[in-house]
Amino acid sequence: MTAILTIVAPVFFVIACGYVAARIGLIGREGAKGLNDFVLYFCIPPLLFRTMQSVDMTVSATGVWGAYYVAAGIVWLIVAFGANRIQGLGDAGGSAAAFASTFGNLGMMGLSIAYLSFGEEGLIIAALIIAVHAASHWFVGTLWAELANAKRGINIAATTGGVLVSLAKNPVVLALAAGALWNASGWTMPAIGERIIDLGGDAAIPTGLFALGLAVAAYPLRGNTVGVATIMFLKMAVFPLIAWALASFVFHLPPREIALVTLFAALPTGMNPYLFAVKFNASLAAVSGAIALGVILSAFTVPFVLWLVGA
Repeated sequence: MTAILTIVAPVFFVIACGYVAARIGLIGREGAKGLNDFVLYFCIPPLLFRTMQSVDMTVSATGVWGAYYVAAGIVWLIVAFGANRIQGLGDAGGSAAAFASTFGNLGMMGLSIAYLSFGEEGLIIAALIIAVHAASHWFVGTLWAELANAKRGINIAATTGGVLVSLAKNPVVLALAAGALWNASGWTMPAIGERIIDLGGDAAIPTGLFALGLAVAAYPLRGNTVGVATIMFLKMAVFPLIAWALASFVFHLPPREIALVTLFAALPTGMNPYLFAVKFNASLAAVSGAIALGVILSAFTVPFVLWLVGA
């Protein structure tokens, strides 16, 4: 446990620094947005490119995707049948609640913990999950919300096209693809190129965690305590338990992959569900509360999960 705390404590210290900086007004909303964009476009892509172009890619994508996303699908079914029974979660058919119950903070928190706990091999597993994380949630969530609202006809082709365009412009996806292609080519990166990539990639973890702290400060703990608690229970307990069971007993993944799939499923709710909730005016109080409180609670749950999976 001491070794786990040595990894996790600095992560949450940097997040806390960002949170305090935002709360005392040291860095405003525009500054927070600028730092977040810097991380997304100039730090995470070189980190993932460096990982993909230099690591032996022997991981089974099918097993990792299967364990993580089948578990997510099961949670969405639970929400579909139960959301209307809980006040504030049934908006748009429960789609926003489902989105928040399985969409984790993988880009900022997940990459950092995966790298610090498992090294570059951990980043490979993280990259596989992240590659289709946002696109899959937005695609299914949008279809669900529009079907529930029934305000207009659902154009599946247009929605699919929108998701594909989003993927084609996503800097994370582009970095993963470019790194994989470079890996397959067998080319050697020039020293100048390596240095440029290292400068961006090395900044990803500390700046990403600080930016996460800034972002969390913008999400208020509103009402609907039951809704917040339900989303957090599904996201940080039910989802990882199902993912662990599938990874272990259905897809028979190696221990490292089981640990990472379980850890990623247990991470607190990320920022995209709030954007989704705003777009469809659905479950805003529950989603925003789950984001803010989830990051705080994860300071205790993440070390516990790492200990359980033997990281």
